[in-house]
Amino acid sequence: MTDDQIRTDAESIRVRIEFGEDRGVPLSETIAALEDVHEAVDLAFFLAHGDARRWEHGGGRGQVRLDELDHGTPVSIDLRLVMSGGLGLTHPEVLEGVTAVEAVLRAAWSSAAATGATTVDDAEKHVLEAMERVAYEARGTDLAWRIREAEEHRAPTSDGNQGKGARFVRAAARLVTKPAFVFRVDR
Repeated sequence: MTDDQIRTDAESIRVRIEFGEDRGVPLSETIAALEDVHEAVDLAFFLAHGDARRWEHGGGRGQVRLDELDHGTPVSIDLRLVMSGGLGLTHPEVLEGVTAVEAVLRAAWSSAAATGATTVDDAEKHVLEAMERVAYEARGTDLAWRIREAEEHRAPTSDGNQGKGARFVRAAARLVTKPAFVFRVDR
């Protein structure tokens, strides 16, 4: 995608992610955490438009740009979500999707921390409960329907790949087990 197809920075959404890591954690582990962040952002774009609009516009999603990666303590990542012109996404739609993901991650992190969940398997239950809560709060909207659709995509697909819901739940569970985890949308 060329820069002239990308909307202005004023229409992008900034997301900051922080998490505590032990000193001396290899950069490769931080990069692996970035893959989990990507799954979370991918779900945000899905919640913004669903698969129907994605297919209608040729299979694209929005763009995720890494503005900064600080491998200190805490690790901090600044992303910018850019709505590409050809996809037909609007700022409010993507903001709604990324805000829903933020709500799921915050609720899952606080719930997992309160119960002392330290394994990814335990944290997955908290992520699923948080998705249910966010869907319930959005009941009667397209967002609630898309969250439910993502939850249904937890079984492997016909080609053996994990569904988007399974990828998100697993990635979110790995993220929320990190100490001092923060996922914040700058509004």
